[in-house]
Formats: sequence, C-alpha cells, structure tokens
Amino acid sequence: MTDRTQSYARAVVELATAEGALETLEDELLVVARAVDGHEELRQRLTDIHLPVAQRLAFVESQALEAAHPATRAALAMLIAANRVGDLTAIAEQVAETAAASREEEIAEVYVAVPLDDAQQRSLKEALERATGKRLDVKVHVDESVLGGVRAKIGDTVIDGSLARRIEQMRTRVGG
Repeated sequence: MTDRTQSYARAVVELATAEGALETLEDELLVVARAVDGHEELRQRLTDIHLPVAQRLAFVESQALEAAHPATRAALAMLIAANRVGDLTAIAEQVAETAAASREEEIAEVYVAVPLDDAQQRSLKEALERATGKRLDVKVHVDESVLGGVRAKIGDTVIDGSLARRIEQMRTRVGG
C-alpha cells in the first residue's frame, strides 16, 4: 500500500470518526469496494479521468447508494473526485483494519457459499476466536466457489474448511 493510499484511508477514518459512523462506514465501504471490483463497467466509469467529475460523482447519489450512511457517500465522493477509485479496495481494507484495531480486534475475512443469519455469524465468530485466541471483526462474503463450509483469512493465517478444499484433498489422496 502506498503512502498516498494510507493517507486517504486515514482521512476516511477521521471523517467517519467525526460523524460517529466508523463501524457503519467500514462495512459499507468494503461492500461498495467489492461491488466495484466485481462490476467492470462501473469500475471503468468511476476511474475514467476523461469523464467529467460531476458525471462520476453521480454514482454517490445513485439509487444504489441511497441507503448508505452520509459519511460513506462523502468518503466515496472524496475518493472519486481525487481519482482514487482504483485504490478503493486497498483504502477500504485499511479503513477496516484501522477500525478493528481501535476496537482491539483483527479482521477475519470469511467466505461462505450462502448468506449466514445473525446466529450463524455469531457462532462462526466465536469458533474462530476460540481457534485463534484473538478478538475478531468478522467480515462475511458470499462466494459460490466455496461450495459449502467456510474459508477464512485472518492476517496471514488461512483456515480452509470449504467443501471445495476437501474435494481437492480427496483427489490428491486418490491420485486423480
């Protein structure tokens, strides 16, 4: 991560903290970053410096973000106007790490095949905290390639209990 990216992440954290919305902004910014990463046309439109800034900023006021916290929309507007959308994922991840650290937690990126309800998320968090001995801020992402089970990344540690991983292990044992 560049110094400039870290500077923008710090600015976003300061904005969110001043608005009393750090946890909300942290979650929403990660969701938007993943959505932009997964939608090539939107990413191109938001990063195209040949489009007028006002046209790119229209995304912030679009129906897609109408339920977002005003601090999230303000942070996105700042990043779009500064031509930093290409760094959105890195900035969002740094904001999440900073927010988690302020709560004395670590980020756990968890990938599941289907959405989890609140009770399942609590249970998963408790299990991961027992397994790692750390307080965690669990970010759950639906990823159909997981097939079943869970794949988690906590810092440099990867816990892969996914069905896809188990099938791969069986193939390796069988020799095929």
